[in-house]
Amino acid sequence: MAVEERTKKGVSVRVYKYGLVPKGCLPDEAKDELLRANNLWNKLVEISRKNQSDFDEVRKKAHPPYGEEMVRLETINEKIDDAYDRKRDARKEAGTRDETHPLIIKANAVIEILKEERSEIYDTLKLLRTEADKSVDKKALNESFKSNIKLARRETSLNSDTKEEIIRNDFRTARDRTFKTGGRLRFHTFDGTGYWHFRFRRNDEKGKKVDDYTIDDLFAGEKPSPKKPLPNRFKFLSRDDTRRKPRLRLRTTLAGGRTNASKVFQEFDVIYHRPVPEGAIIPNAKILRTRTGDKFRYDLVLTVYLPEPKHKDIPLDDAIGIDLGFREDPDDKYRKQVGAIISLDPSDEVEEIFAPPKMVKAFGHIDELKSVLDESAADLGMKIKPLMKDIRLPEDNEKYKQEYKLWNSIVNARANVTLSFEKAYKLALWCKKKDAGIPEDITGPVVYWWKGYSRRYRELHNLRKKQLLNRKDFYRQIASRLVLRGLLIGVENFNLSKIARSKDEDNVLNNKARANRFLLSPSEFRAAIKNAADREGIPCLEVNPANTSKICFDCGTLNKNLGSEKNWVCPACGCVHDRDTNAARNIAKRALEKYLEDRKSAGK
Repeated sequence: MAVEERTKKGVSVRVYKYGLVPKGCLPDEAKDELLRANNLWNKLVEISRKNQSDFDEVRKKAHPPYGEEMVRLETINEKIDDAYDRKRDARKEAGTRDETHPLIIKANAVIEILKEERSEIYDTLKLLRTEADKSVDKKALNESFKSNIKLARRETSLNSDTKEEIIRNDFRTARDRTFKTGGRLRFHTFDGTGYWHFRFRRNDEKGKKVDDYTIDDLFAGEKPSPKKPLPNRFKFLSRDDTRRKPRLRLRTTLAGGRTNASKVFQEFDVIYHRPVPEGAIIPNAKILRTRTGDKFRYDLVLTVYLPEPKHKDIPLDDAIGIDLGFREDPDDKYRKQVGAIISLDPSDEVEEIFAPPKMVKAFGHIDELKSVLDESAADLGMKIKPLMKDIRLPEDNEKYKQEYKLWNSIVNARANVTLSFEKAYKLALWCKKKDAGIPEDITGPVVYWWKGYSRRYRELHNLRKKQLLNRKDFYRQIASRLVLRGLLIGVENFNLSKIARSKDEDNVLNNKARANRFLLSPSEFRAAIKNAADREGIPCLEVNPANTSKICFDCGTLNKNLGSEKNWVCPACGCVHDRDTNAARNIAKRALEKYLEDRKSAGK
């Protein structure tokens, strides 16, 4: 059944992710395949940027006022970049990111004036661009772009599945997003990471390509039929149920051509912790290679088509509300509240969820390690960056092509940008090699730094990986227990990105509050609940959380004067509320009202 047909018949798409244990070392040919995939991406970015540049050059020639305005835009963008540099200096001097601090207010005022000027330029450019486009042969430029993409596809020596995934999905999706939201496509510096893509399709009776492979079909033990040949790049060989979590032996072709002699095989053990439902269709798979410190980890990602789950019969007079409230016990800094859970049942008692103290302590240790590494790398950068600027390296050396890019990124960084410990570590690994060709006055301090901090660097990455898994498991356990109650679940629908502001944005939260939000990850908690509810056929609705803490659940009065107090008394009815409990009940009430309204609209 084709993807389009499956979507119409109510099929949902899920992603199943499994850890992989490679058997033996990854062949160099497989790493080269990742490098070729990275080079293809960079080539596509180069083509896209040139296409946009060509468009602008043609517009400038066809319409001189447009060209003059573009020069003004480039000038104002440089001024804005400098203003942000001064703002970062102001933050360092102020010791905070609070936008109410006088130094940051002053820096923001300058930026706002420049942005207003740029906004006026944008408005003018929009009109001028429309006029200029009338004189531009868009069709010729677009055809040139398409032909260059086709040429890059033909010239790239890369497996067709991975190649098409990069071009059709990754590149086109990213390019469309930049047109809608602004920004530019970025080049990727190859650091050994990437993916191999596998597409599972067959011809149906009419000769049309369709998705029709199940988990059983991907086992080599299954006898293939002429109409349903097994994919030869991806096969499960066996299953081992003797361990606590079952393991599947996976054999893949990660590189090579059409002949068996040229193919490069690699076997993995798949930690099969979550079985794929029987009969589910698997249209494609990816093997991811990601960096963890100075090592790599592997994951298998299966895209799975499943019939949309039918919601179970649930009570229509009760629901569960979840308030993502983050609090720290003033008497115990390791006691951090994640959220509050309660139903509409008056006899139900609130369940306050607290993060495991061991996990909180571990994340605190991670922050300490990171702080030490940051300071040490910054000190190292102050010593070696002036020396590095006077050295020219032979960039035509293919062996150290990526290391030269690292060198240039350090040398060309702005003066107020410190050396990160990630880059310091990678530079140290290069300096340790005998044929690196780097002067001793640079390799000496770098290698000395590596000897003093490499162990902490590995400890940081290993500990972070372990605690992220612990946090995910903790939230999954809560979610699994929650859906067993068989009630409608209401969760907050708010923009979690506001919690994790970018480095150039202000945030009124103090550093401790921001650290708590990163530590507890509300997005992961909410996702765990929604996934568990979806799996068990329990409705889980997102509702607007506005004023849920301030509205009295009993009488509906809005307490506009409520500050940050945990307990408060309703000014209308005198009811005493716990802030988080009241919010959770209001969320449950809104979710139930929304659910009943949706059922009424659907005629149920």
